[in-house]
Amino acid sequence: MSGRATDHKIENQENVERQEFNGEFEDAAAVKVFVATKEHLPLSAEIAAMYEEALGKGGLKAEGHEAYPDPDLFSEAGIRSTLESGERLIALAKMQEGGDVIVGAMVADKMSPWHVEFNSMAVPIARRGNRIGSAIVAGLADIIDQSLFTVNCTELVTHSLASQAAHFHNGFRAICGFGYCHYPHVFFKDHPESVLWVTRLQGKLIPSLKKFRSSLGRKLGKHALDVKHKLIAGQASGQVNLVAGRLDDQSLSIVSEVLKERTAYVPQRYNDLVQAILFQFEDILDRTVKSYTRPEPNSEPGLETGLESGADAITIDLKEGFAQSYLTFAPDFRFAADAIDNALAVVHSAADREKRFIKVCLPANNPETLKAADYLNKKGFVFHSYLPLYGSGAATAPAGAGLQESDGEGLQTSVPEFYDVLSLQWIKPAVVKNNPMPGETDSVIKLYGYPENLSGQILRTINREIHESTGDT
Repeated sequence: MSGRATDHKIENQENVERQEFNGEFEDAAAVKVFVATKEHLPLSAEIAAMYEEALGKGGLKAEGHEAYPDPDLFSEAGIRSTLESGERLIALAKMQEGGDVIVGAMVADKMSPWHVEFNSMAVPIARRGNRIGSAIVAGLADIIDQSLFTVNCTELVTHSLASQAAHFHNGFRAICGFGYCHYPHVFFKDHPESVLWVTRLQGKLIPSLKKFRSSLGRKLGKHALDVKHKLIAGQASGQVNLVAGRLDDQSLSIVSEVLKERTAYVPQRYNDLVQAILFQFEDILDRTVKSYTRPEPNSEPGLETGLESGADAITIDLKEGFAQSYLTFAPDFRFAADAIDNALAVVHSAADREKRFIKVCLPANNPETLKAADYLNKKGFVFHSYLPLYGSGAATAPAGAGLQESDGEGLQTSVPEFYDVLSLQWIKPAVVKNNPMPGETDSVIKLYGYPENLSGQILRTINREIHESTGDT
């Protein structure tokens, strides 16, 4: 979950949302955002106290609620451990008030050297309504933009329009999915938290990516090496003039991987929706959406080496202690119904607690995803998201491009092999029945711009599939 605490005082939410963007308060430029490091260990207790003020002691908002699922943020020891490990970024916001005063914090989880997720914002109650949340999102986005290339895929909480607005106003407008009743009962005693998925491509290479695409057009090749040759030729001939000058070999390799042609294999029922999602990235990505396969599955670039089938092709993350679980399919998997059945049986028989939400991540550039998605639809799974470049595998390459820190010898990065991810979700029918969709009278889900923006089309698809799976038409 991300952007979770721009305003966690639900009863005052509408007032704060009006205040956040009406320009009546101090200039958010007065807020400076920086990444906390080991040098900031003395601030650990202050940071933890700020999260407890925002979300309650130990992350428990009130009696009858469930604790926020990130316990390290609510203790001095947890914050110290986070800062010492460097595995997550904690961005702090400060203002000058007779000296530096910490006025907010936000986490960025490093999912891979090339992927990040904004997470867990906290602003002291007395500071809310001063656009500090917006300033934190903008400042942390600027920090991520210092990487070479990063796929920022972030979940926005739906109890707070202010949190969503802070992200939308700072470039997080590409809506890619919706997680229905995904997270614990943190903000509402009787309702799980739903999340809106947004993606923003970031980094120093974004202007170059857009320039190459606008100058050279589409259909540059299905293999990164073919694309790379065309990019080199374009620079050498003067057809492409980059403001930053010619790219080095590592940057060219990354740009080639991002710009290459890919086929998105999705069931026919999702074709129009996925086209709409991908259109948001039209200035960079090149996709052909197909709902059939021809020729054989292993003809798709990147799938030439033996496809995985059976249990080895599915990674199960039970999330012990929580009501949600995840299944992730290998990028080169081959469809096997028994493997899916076995994986689902493991999840549903989990001893820790009954599961109410299961998310399945399928590699959308593998044509086998068509069979798997159709099979899962028959099992009651519905659309969750289409996430461009969300999956990756990589080989070792020079240092200096990404966000992943190695063993203290500096940044170690690799040239990625990206793939898109089609995600499906299963929600326990009783949970669906007790949690109305946005627009319904008793719904607690709020979506910024709904239903006019893409969230409307996504929710209509999910709602239709849920009714079809239950026979309630």
